[in-house]
Amino acid sequence: MAMKIGIAIKMGDDLEDRLEWAKQSGFNNCQLQLWDMAHLCSEHALGTKRLLAKYGIEAISLWCGWHGPVKWNFREGPAILGIVPPEYRATRTKNLLDGAAYARELGIPDVVTHLGFVPANCSDPNYIGVVNTLKYILEQLAPHKQNFLMETGQETPVILRRLIEDVGSDRLLVNYDPANLMAYGNGDPISGIDILRGYIKSVHAKDASYPVSGYELGIEYPIGKGDADIPRFIRKLKEIEYDGPVFIEHEIEVDIQTQKAEIMEGKLYLEELLKQ
Repeated sequence: MAMKIGIAIKMGDDLEDRLEWAKQSGFNNCQLQLWDMAHLCSEHALGTKRLLAKYGIEAISLWCGWHGPVKWNFREGPAILGIVPPEYRATRTKNLLDGAAYARELGIPDVVTHLGFVPANCSDPNYIGVVNTLKYILEQLAPHKQNFLMETGQETPVILRRLIEDVGSDRLLVNYDPANLMAYGNGDPISGIDILRGYIKSVHAKDASYPVSGYELGIEYPIGKGDADIPRFIRKLKEIEYDGPVFIEHEIEVDIQTQKAEIMEGKLYLEELLKQ
């Protein structure tokens, strides 16, 4: 099987417009990205299912966010992101399980999220708390044959590998984002594949640079215009015989027409790389 190019679609009031444009632009599969917890109900899931069927797009995974503050940076992020901070852990665990239930109504087996800034020290109480929480989440997902995917970013590939080993579930996998690894300064996106090979279930196609200061993330660029070396990244995925989805994710703050143009340029760029 060959890798297939899809698109990451943020869910909002314009979901139908986004799905229609994606289909017209040649995308047949997507990763849905949900942040509004009010949408985690059967009624909304049914509406989403109808839209996916209407436009003939397969939703392969659901990226699920959570309640509470969000700051994608080094100054505030470590204290508030994901399931690492103990004061948010229980609420966000429920959010993720509700997201998994929503995904089941759409027939989606893979639930994805950022865990937060997982401590490197495996004796840290917050590391132990994350391990125990992941075990609980996976126990809840097991009867439904769903997977839980950790997206790369705030932690190194080694830490994610350690979590997989410590949790001990074959349903704990990885959504590999090369740009995030660079933007957070957490490693070379190519060599990280070797550390996580065998656990990579989905991939984000995204480009970025390394940080140039101690408190600001690196910058995201259109695919092929940053420092992630996307050609070598795709070659490496082929080398490990990865045959899953490659979702184009575009989070650069530009107007919608520029965003669409950059997504399409990225799609053509990736298609050429996949032919090689």
